[in-house]
Amino acid sequence: MRLAVLLCLLLSALPALAADTTRPLDLGPAQLGMRANQLRFSALPANTRMVCGWDPEKPPGVEKTPLMMVGAMVSAKVDRCALFQDDGKNNWSPRPAQVGGIPTELWFLTIEDEAGSQRIFQIVGRQPPNAFNATAAFLAERWGPPVQKAPYFVRWLNGTNEGQMKEDGEGVMLWLFDTKLHALMESRMPRGKAKK
Repeated sequence: MRLAVLLCLLLSALPALAADTTRPLDLGPAQLGMRANQLRFSALPANTRMVCGWDPEKPPGVEKTPLMMVGAMVSAKVDRCALFQDDGKNNWSPRPAQVGGIPTELWFLTIEDEAGSQRIFQIVGRQPPNAFNATAAFLAERWGPPVQKAPYFVRWLNGTNEGQMKEDGEGVMLWLFDTKLHALMESRMPRGKAKK
């Protein structure tokens, strides 16, 4: 009897175990946990470069994008970066990446780790409306079956990496984050005063 109960419990857990993918969760040229300089100095397309909020010198046009972090994020040593392309006239704008054949704006959040290296701990992507089903199918093929799926939300897990996508009226949002590095950021955030 105990063996039958144990076997039923194991079988009921199989779908959840199978849904936890072993494939790396990445979008475009970046992977979670990689050093920011690995992306900065990688073989990027012509006239493309990575620019971060903390970079002392930024090319023209970059100041129009929200790279600078403020408040607690600065004290947590978080920076925001993106890939930019030159239009040939030294005017730089965000360079979309192709995710499942769909142009996707990508932003990379980095955090300084204990060794002093900036590491990518979150990747955020934005796609145009109506891309949800095609992108969800592409990512499921790439990352494996999701652990959670609803008509407008999908979620994947891979060890300490988590991927999510959601569709709303403005488009499709993609999030990838490293839970360990995200916890490091949370540990550096100021705590509110206890109420008396």
